[in-house]
Amino acid sequence: MGVLNGILRMIIGFSSGLIIAGSFLAFLCMIGIVPRIAAVTKTMNCARKYEDAIVLGAVLGNLLYLYEIKLHFWWIGILLYGFFGGFFIGCLAAALAEVLKSVPIFARRIKLRKGMPYLVYCLALGKVAGSLIQFFLL
Repeated sequence: MGVLNGILRMIIGFSSGLIIAGSFLAFLCMIGIVPRIAAVTKTMNCARKYEDAIVLGAVLGNLLYLYEIKLHFWWIGILLYGFFGGFFIGCLAAALAEVLKSVPIFARRIKLRKGMPYLVYCLALGKVAGSLIQFFLL
């Protein structure tokens, strides 16, 4: 019974990781962060490298977190990490702000008048339920 339980947990964990990674990358594609970075830096020919760097950073970050690997940086490494992390978060926030401006336009186009509060409530309840499951059951 213990082996079956372990296999089931591995399958669920791997599937959850795939879903979360796929949704994160879909979110980044939806808000257009890579074209924004490429446009700001005038390096559209390097857009593929930006995408690869984002995926590589996500994979390495997950591995460092999962296996609790300790890295010891000198002060210059910490400065570079902070600079590039701040650059990415700033671009992400700016792109997300632009996407939020388009939500009312999208709602008008699909003629969503009465259901918008229910949609927001469902999204909020889904987030709360997911957080509670993660905190108390996993």
